[in-house]
Amino acid sequence: MADERDKALKIIEKNKIGTMSTVSENKPVSRYMTFFNEGFILYTLTDKRTDKVEDLEKNPHTFILLGYDTGLLNNKYVEIAGQVSITEDQSLIEHLWSPYMNAIFDGKDDPNITVLKIKPDTVTLRGTKDSEIISVDLN
Repeated sequence: MADERDKALKIIEKNKIGTMSTVSENKPVSRYMTFFNEGFILYTLTDKRTDKVEDLEKNPHTFILLGYDTGLLNNKYVEIAGQVSITEDQSLIEHLWSPYMNAIFDGKDDPNITVLKIKPDTVTLRGTKDSEIISVDLN
């Protein structure tokens, strides 16, 4: 099982862009997001005025896909089902900040920046005949 955990973590660390799904008016909605990780905990910066933030305030559950290079049928990827908490912690924004974000926000002090913290309920390693549900202990 440790081998599967290591494989899943490597996929998360290598693949910073993935899809994040929320529920809006009882329908699933997905969008591409950039993720940062500390172990299996994921973070993403977003504008607090977006529909996804409104969705998550009503229903904090999310589903994330990371990995899977195009064209290869046997590539491994991870599915992460988790719950989101929303914070405007400036020290966390500073920690997660990347220069490319200046194209999206008016700097690190933009009052519209918020951080989505995703704590996984389950992490599933896929891409092989037998999927591996990985137990993630976050304590």
